[in-house]
Amino acid sequence: MHEDLLGYLLGALEPHEMRRVGEWLKKDPEARRQLDEIEKSLKPLEESFQPSEPPPADLVARTLANLPPMPQSGDQSAQESSSGESGDQAMVELASMNRGVDSPPDSAIRWLDWVGGIATAVVILGLLLPILAESRAESRKVACQDQMRQLGTSITQYVTRNSQERLPLVAESGREAFAGIYANRLYDMGLLTSPWMRWCPSMDRPAAEDYKLVNLNSVTPVAELHTVSINRLSEIQQVSGGHYAYTLGVVDHDHYTSPRFEGRSSFAVLSDAPFMNTNSPTEFRVLSHNGKGINVLYEDGRVRFISITAIDSMRDHIWQNHHGSAEAGVNVDDASLAPSGQPPFVTVNQR
Repeated sequence: MHEDLLGYLLGALEPHEMRRVGEWLKKDPEARRQLDEIEKSLKPLEESFQPSEPPPADLVARTLANLPPMPQSGDQSAQESSSGESGDQAMVELASMNRGVDSPPDSAIRWLDWVGGIATAVVILGLLLPILAESRAESRKVACQDQMRQLGTSITQYVTRNSQERLPLVAESGREAFAGIYANRLYDMGLLTSPWMRWCPSMDRPAAEDYKLVNLNSVTPVAELHTVSINRLSEIQQVSGGHYAYTLGVVDHDHYTSPRFEGRSSFAVLSDAPFMNTNSPTEFRVLSHNGKGINVLYEDGRVRFISITAIDSMRDHIWQNHHGSAEAGVNVDDASLAPSGQPPFVTVNQR
């Protein structure tokens, strides 16, 4: 089954196969262990990967311009006259052949074949390289979508286990007041099958040396958040949610609360997280999927890929509430998503 696990990790399986392997991983600890080993063995390749740049548009013109000049007929004759007797005999025999009125000289044929071969190779490379790069990006996008669906399934199971059927709570203030606590709450209930599900396949994981007080391959229990040091708490809040953004709470009748799960097709639950400008909280930059767009999971389980040009024109902005702020929703239908370390309100204390 190693082939299935490798295909699942790379997002190269058919959708129904991805679901089958996903269910298998949920039930089989040994399969999850093997998947972790495969992922660790592939990590050096991922770290050394450099995205391929498409060839420049003027590559063919530049290649032809740098070719050496075509051999002159005089040069060719001089070379032939300097050859030995066997060469002279071959020249006489070839000269006696009837080429035909329209037959080009041998030097012209060799020149045209050479130029034609190089031009063909350049054109083929120019066509294939962008296709290969696009195929790799598409594979990672599909793998990210599959992870989102798995996280969506875990969130749905979380909802069915509480009487009010609400999404995981992002506390209004204190140590649990950060969007990424979704992962901690799912982990506590045994619904987060693997910590690596928090990391988008299209992005590199954070460097371990940048987070020395927290294990990036594990999830901290919620109870432990109240006993760790302030420095470690800050790191946990920044990385618990991984590369994703989560729906903050909403204001319902002047009271901040967790959104009630209603299976809405327009209420976003999860998305690729943006990079936020700390000096301007309303400015976002997309880092995932080569900056072309983001995957978004909605309450009804549907995942959509939204291009970067369409985000700001959406009726319900993914990362802003209806007042244009990067804070909790202003009503029960206002979904506002935030990266792991962000609190529901800008001014709250997260300690």
